[in-house]
Amino acid sequence: MSKALIIGATGNLTGLTAERLYRASPDSLRVATSRPAGLETLAQRFPGAEVVLADWNDEASLVAAMQGVSRLLVVTPDFFTDENVATSNIISAAKKAGSIELVVRLLSIPPGLTADQLSQEFLDTRCGANLHVIAKPLLDASGLPVCYVNVPAWIMFNLHLFLAAEVKLSRRIAMPAATQANRMWVSEHDIADVMAKILSESVSLHVGREYVLTSPQRYGYSDVAEVFSAVLEEDVTYAQDDEPLRNLMGDAYETLMTYFRHETKAYGAVVHSETLSQLLGRPQQTLHDYIKINREAFQ
Repeated sequence: MSKALIIGATGNLTGLTAERLYRASPDSLRVATSRPAGLETLAQRFPGAEVVLADWNDEASLVAAMQGVSRLLVVTPDFFTDENVATSNIISAAKKAGSIELVVRLLSIPPGLTADQLSQEFLDTRCGANLHVIAKPLLDASGLPVCYVNVPAWIMFNLHLFLAAEVKLSRRIAMPAATQANRMWVSEHDIADVMAKILSESVSLHVGREYVLTSPQRYGYSDVAEVFSAVLEEDVTYAQDDEPLRNLMGDAYETLMTYFRHETKAYGAVVHSETLSQLLGRPQQTLHDYIKINREAFQ
């Protein structure tokens, strides 16, 4: 089996994808982190897999990490990534390594969105989609064998990040009114299943493809509160309150709100397709099922 490299494997989606590949073939997995402290974390989580250091901002470390690798997963973190640097380094390193047959790159943008449609203020946040409108043209022009997994939706782990604390504390969803929108929600576990499938199969099936993962239903905050109410069997309400998010994000709050001002409008026209369920051969996880499975996190 070909060897796959997961860069930034201590992350959420990358870690979940690595788990799936590890279960199938530990010897065919190489996981990377940019932090020396992360090496021990990955070694404990994936005993038997190769664990290496690789930094988006250090091309030489990327070249070393890619030696003998044929599959590569790239998921860049919000706020901290300069895609002009990171993606350019990945492209250059992959060409120098010479063994990469497939690059799987996560996107989270409405199909067709480009950087010239966005304000500089929005691009400067380095948050969410604006990372990806910079990276995609670079990868498109690179000549590398790329497959995109595009999720123009909220990933369900945002329930834990943004909503869980207030649901547990006061049985309410507390978010600023300016962030309200009818959003699609996609489970991180479904996304990881898709990425692991792509990385495990013949590259000829996926090179040049863009898989857009959506959900058939949209939810506003009041709708999400109703789902919580049904699962927890207690009333959960939506409150227009910016304090919990402000406390959570600290100095990054205003940056995130700049991102939200675009995100709440730009994703409304995304059309649902059955791509996710077709790829996996099963129904995708619903918001209700996700909250039910993770009920203890919201009790």
